[in-house]
Amino acid sequence: MVSCQFLSFSAFFVLLFGVKISVTQVDVGTETTSPEPLSTAICTTCSCADGVVNCMNLNLTVFFEIPDWDGLRDFQPLSVNLSQNPITHVTRISKLPIRELNLSNCDIQTLEDGSFVYLEDLAVLDLSNNKISTSAINKKVFAGPLGLIGPVNFKNMQYLSLANNDLHSLAQDLFLFMPDLLHLDLSDNPLAFIDQVTMGAISDLKYLKELKLSNCELETLPDGLLRRQRKLRRLDISNNRFTTIPSVLKEAPSLTYLNLDRTPIQTLDSNTALCNLTKLQELSLSRLSRLQNVSAGALAGLGDLTILRMNYNPRLTNLDPDFLVSKNEDDEEVWPNLSELYLNNNNLSSIDSAIIDNWKELVAADFSTNPYVCDCKNQWVVDVLVPLLITMSANSSINNMV
Repeated sequence: MVSCQFLSFSAFFVLLFGVKISVTQVDVGTETTSPEPLSTAICTTCSCADGVVNCMNLNLTVFFEIPDWDGLRDFQPLSVNLSQNPITHVTRISKLPIRELNLSNCDIQTLEDGSFVYLEDLAVLDLSNNKISTSAINKKVFAGPLGLIGPVNFKNMQYLSLANNDLHSLAQDLFLFMPDLLHLDLSDNPLAFIDQVTMGAISDLKYLKELKLSNCELETLPDGLLRRQRKLRRLDISNNRFTTIPSVLKEAPSLTYLNLDRTPIQTLDSNTALCNLTKLQELSLSRLSRLQNVSAGALAGLGDLTILRMNYNPRLTNLDPDFLVSKNEDDEEVWPNLSELYLNNNNLSSIDSAIIDNWKELVAADFSTNPYVCDCKNQWVVDVLVPLLITMSANSSINNMV
């Protein structure tokens, strides 16, 4: 009789979020069996080359299962693209060195708890352009890699896109396991209002460098939203319903890029939070359908500003010559050193020569398609500005116009 030792145990990792993962070892003895061959389903269906698995637009309706993912162990994929497939449900993926996972432009409605717990190296996750609702995602779905007693933080996660889904709010502690996230895109979701729980989820990301909230039907942003985002550099809040500059911007003095396009802001004056953004380098105030007036000092204090887009504002008739001017400690007037200025397609009858201190510092500009009045006030345009733009165009690939 062959003597064999039978060992059976079942250990459960009870995760913080309540998901149980069973680890079982059975029938350890003298008898051995040949391992089952690895599945080739994924690389038979998709293209696998140079560390990239490309399954884009293959009309896949069902997510691959664990045995299928196990078949990639020898291939060691770094990037997986499953975009543009009518997949509705995402399940768990095997332990693989995947750094980039693209699940955009599918029909995803639900995700299994712990879908990404085995992806220790995950850095980029794109879930944009799906049908994910508020109830479909929580900290269980985004649980981090398994440690000894439960999930730990994703150590490399930098980019997450949930853009263009059906999110009305965010669950508490949604990003619990990705605290080092650098880029978050929530654009094109019907948030309408940022409640306390949603604000808490966002404000927990204190290392965030870029936040996109474009086209979220927002009428205001709550105070405190950006208070912990001391490293925030880029903010896109375009295509929302703000009628005034959100005061919360004063909480983000380190911003270098701000997009306020396509908002119904009516006037810009010196009393807005824009003047607190002293490190801002690029500002876009385009396609503001109701903007009529930009008063003196409206953009004062933006000493680092190099690119200003204030174009396609059909009602903008009044642009004060001092809208960029601030004063230093010696009460001297100071202008930002703009390298690009776009004032085209507004309703301006004139461009004052005083809006910029040194026009020769411009390398790109467009002042075209405005109803200019032909009078002495605009003579400088013919004598100075047009020749300058011609020179700029000759020295640059950028089309400069007046």
